[in-house]
Parts: sequence; structure tokens; C-alpha cells
Amino acid sequence: MAVLNSKDTCNSCIYFLYQENDLMGLCRRYPTYQNRHGSEWCGDFVIVPPNPVFKSMVLDMELVEQRKKVIKDAGYVVPKPRGRPRKVQDET
Repeated sequence: MAVLNSKDTCNSCIYFLYQENDLMGLCRRYPTYQNRHGSEWCGDFVIVPPNPVFKSMVLDMELVEQRKKVIKDAGYVVPKPRGRPRKVQDET
């Protein structure tokens, strides 16, 4: 099985389209598509840009984990009582 998204190979090129067996694919750089192996590399290599939606999802998940850790480290916090404090009557 080919290593997906390995650095500087057809697997991570924007022009490469995978076939069913993951070893071979089509290079769509020119009008005549060519069969290529996923581990090949050519001079027209263009890396696939990172997906901004995926990045934001990962950041959101990291923030949730950080919040859980902060809450766990802080322990149980008693909430503040609601409303006005009761008046204390003087017994003098």
C-alpha cells in the first residue's frame, strides 16, 4: 500500500488522482492523463494546500481538551450563591 501524503511525491500532489488499488494513479497535469505510481515525483509537483476547515476543526478539538484539563486541574468549584444576601438582625 502506498504511503498517503508523503512529502514531495505524487501522493501529495494536487494533480494526482488515486485509482482503486492505491498504488497507481493518474497524473492530471496535462490533457493526456498518465499512469503514475504514488511514490514518483516530477518537476511539476505542486503540494496539495491544507484544508482550512480541517485545521479549524483540529483547533476546536484542542481547545476543548485544554478546557477539560483546566477544569479537571481546578477541581470542583462551588458556585456562587444566587440572589441577595440575607439581612442579619441585630439582637441589641
